[in-house]
Amino acid sequence: MKKNYWKHLMLALMVLGSFFFAFKPATAQTGTTVFFSPDPATVYLNGTNSQVVEVWVEDVVNLYGFDFIITYDANLATISSFAMGDLLDIDINSAWCLRKINNPGSFRLLCNLNAPAEPVSDSGVLFTMTFAGKGAGSTPLTFTKSGLVIRDNGNLSWLYPPFTNGALNVAYNSTIKPTTLSGSFDLQGRVDRGGIPVTLSEAQFVGQGPYTVPTTNVSGNNLAFTNVAMDVYTVSTAQAGYLNISPGMGRQIALLASGNVLPPLRLLGGNAIWTNNEIDIFDVALISGEIGKTTFIADADINNDGKVDIFDLAMVAGNFGMTSAIAYAGWLQ
Repeated sequence: MKKNYWKHLMLALMVLGSFFFAFKPATAQTGTTVFFSPDPATVYLNGTNSQVVEVWVEDVVNLYGFDFIITYDANLATISSFAMGDLLDIDINSAWCLRKINNPGSFRLLCNLNAPAEPVSDSGVLFTMTFAGKGAGSTPLTFTKSGLVIRDNGNLSWLYPPFTNGALNVAYNSTIKPTTLSGSFDLQGRVDRGGIPVTLSEAQFVGQGPYTVPTTNVSGNNLAFTNVAMDVYTVSTAQAGYLNISPGMGRQIALLASGNVLPPLRLLGGNAIWTNNEIDIFDVALISGEIGKTTFIADADINNDGKVDIFDLAMVAGNFGMTSAIAYAGWLQ
């Protein structure tokens, strides 16, 4: 333990020493600039709600490290993740990244190469930040510190090149149009048609969703999705005690501007252990063991009449051996 302690202490001192004690006066470089890309960047709240912003340095000579502080409006956005760019070969999780501070509205990253790595003379991405939107508006992306560490003939110096601040727009994408979806769902053995959870997955192209809506106990169409984006979705259900349409079945629907209606669907009952989407001997055993009990496992009451009896067992027997893949083979295909 003592050996590892001193090893880590010496490493920290070496790193800190390289940054605070070995620096010479600032090096002059003409043509080196720092900027954001893209600029302006845009996050769509009704899209994927993320935008990668790169911090670039152009025409730098003998780059060995950097120290950046970037500020923005925390009411409009947040930095959900960050990563090293391809200009410097640095592991962002290593000891050579001395500062990684991601506070609301302020981000700092300080990293340097590990000797005997050679300094880099090139243009490229120092690091990236992934922004997520919180509210509509525009915020400046401001370099409050943009220092580059230059190593020349073994000597370290700071370079503070000219920079261009950027902007991040958080907005709603007007090309993503809302639409509606309706449908008619029933439960075998039940008169009440309400409460069936129906889910639309995350949209395939614009990143909206997922959406989950329960059915209502009305005749005709008893499912209504409103204000969902026009896109392609995978449909699934999650009704306890019944064979369900699982996401893995890949039942997709493309929503148009209007007239979106799912085919009618009746879910088959008896799947007391209902997450496997197969009615088998385990369902028989569960229901048989709960028949007549005052206090019973809720999933055994297939028809939801407040008791477990022969009617629940009859539903299992009638659908024994059935799977979701077989029962709903033609639905939404």
